[in-house]
Amino acid sequence: MHHILLCGGAGTRLWPLSNRQTPKQLLPLFEGKSLLQITYLRNTFACTDVMAIVNEQQAAVIQTQLNEAGAVSPTLLAEPVGRNTAAAIALAAFVSDPNEILLITPADHLIGTPDKYVLTIETARQLAAENYVVTIGLQPTYPETGYGYIQYRQQHEVVRFVEKPDQANAVKMMESGDYLWNSGIFCCRAAVILDELKQYAPAIYDAAARAANEWLRTGRLSLASMEAIPSDSIDYAVMEKSDRVKVVPTQMQWSDVGSYEALTEALVQHYQYQNQQAVFINSNPQNNMVIGKEKLVALVGVDNMVVVDTPSALLVMQKGKGQEIKQLHQWVKENRPELL
Repeated sequence: MHHILLCGGAGTRLWPLSNRQTPKQLLPLFEGKSLLQITYLRNTFACTDVMAIVNEQQAAVIQTQLNEAGAVSPTLLAEPVGRNTAAAIALAAFVSDPNEILLITPADHLIGTPDKYVLTIETARQLAAENYVVTIGLQPTYPETGYGYIQYRQQHEVVRFVEKPDQANAVKMMESGDYLWNSGIFCCRAAVILDELKQYAPAIYDAAARAANEWLRTGRLSLASMEAIPSDSIDYAVMEKSDRVKVVPTQMQWSDVGSYEALTEALVQHYQYQNQQAVFINSNPQNNMVIGKEKLVALVGVDNMVVVDTPSALLVMQKGKGQEIKQLHQWVKENRPELL
């Protein structure tokens, strides 16, 4: 099985910690390792090699991080411009052996139950060997409105995909027991996903084929060839239309580390993180999180706070307000774009 690492996430909800040059998947926050490195290591039990689809600007640091994690000869496809997950997966499939099973994972997820993960991936591999396109579905633990959902039946049958429901529908879907969170992890043969792209997204298929041929000839992807690929997610382009999709339900502990609340929970629960530079006076260290080591940070008489200290910006946020970072990021984009 061949590991395809999707490394293009921007991590905008973790600004200013995560930025254009160093997005969240490259930050060495987890006992000196990045999410990229943790994701690579997590999948070495099943995969003999790795191909990373990367932003051209981050290619060098990703190459270094993979080498430091033990990857001997990682393959990098460096995109001069991102065209979403359908393009990235198409490129990876075109330059792989058609019969190879691809395990496609985002580079910025954290999974806390390795035993359950191994069983999940083994089941996905068996289904992929039967020429299905397999997605991993997570048992919801709360009515999250920021995730996509998959309605399913027994025997791995997919009924439909639901993208980011409102609160009322999220509650109903969780209580029904037949909906899963869409993890964004996929498993399939290279030839099978290309067949589905050719049928349901022919414009992406044709343009990605030309770009992949260019990469095979020259070792690089040009801006023109990438811009010619329509931008779409693999969910919209294929998964919601194909009749060859199966889902593997799992109860593994999973986080996309997509907010400061999720990041602080991961750091505390899995890595017992404590900032030695932080001082708490009449403030509970268990209810506050300070990230950053540039200077001493003192919290006096406050609780439920997240403080992020970086060389370019200081963020002070009440826990529970993580979704509002999107508004902050938009303000910075419009008023102080040099800080992104």
